[in-house]
Amino acid sequence: MIGVIFDMDGVLVDSAAAHQRAWEQLGDEVGMPFSAERFRNTFGQTNATIIPAWLGAVEPQRFHALDLRKEQLYREFVHQGAVHVYARIPALLHELRARGVKLAIASSGPRANVALLVDTIGAASLIDASVAAEDVRDGKPHPEVFLRAAERLGCDPVRCAVVEDSVHGIEAARRAGMLAIAVLTSTPRARLQAAGADVIIEVVGGLDADELLSRLGARFRGAAENGNGCSC
Repeated sequence: MIGVIFDMDGVLVDSAAAHQRAWEQLGDEVGMPFSAERFRNTFGQTNATIIPAWLGAVEPQRFHALDLRKEQLYREFVHQGAVHVYARIPALLHELRARGVKLAIASSGPRANVALLVDTIGAASLIDASVAAEDVRDGKPHPEVFLRAAERLGCDPVRCAVVEDSVHGIEAARRAGMLAIAVLTSTPRARLQAAGADVIIEVVGGLDADELLSRLGARFRGAAENGNGCSC
């Protein structure tokens, strides 16, 4: 069984502007600006990492309030149409499912965000599993989110591909032992290459389902020959 695990923001939907607006508005509300540079440098991380790096140590109650407020702002922007689905995403998901591929979403965002964006895409019937911030202890670049997704799909990690747009996500995919596919929607090619991307594509809609399956098959056979593969 083969699995393809997609990050959500910046991969299936263009939501960077909505996230940035949410952080900037939260910064205005707390009187501590959230700069564009900070947004670029923390893109793909969890709020549990971003907030302390931005504001320093905060009490759990305040962190919880800030976390909830940022995501509330983000969902408000989503409802206002501040995100859009990348071209050919529904078609690609259908193509992969038609070839027997299991599909998962593994996001650093909360479960409510993931559910809202799956509905925005119209992909509820196509996604076999999802993992959100509430489901893991450690955020990217720790591999937990992708390993959890593979577990929920019932797939060996070596038979999974991850599609990501951030350095932290690519590092997490590599550490999970998965094929790391980088998309050039938010991060320069050189940084993704340095992070260890196996494949780099311009847009997710340009991903070729048959070529992906061929790469995964060859990779799994190579791992099996080296004694690292297992069935799933």
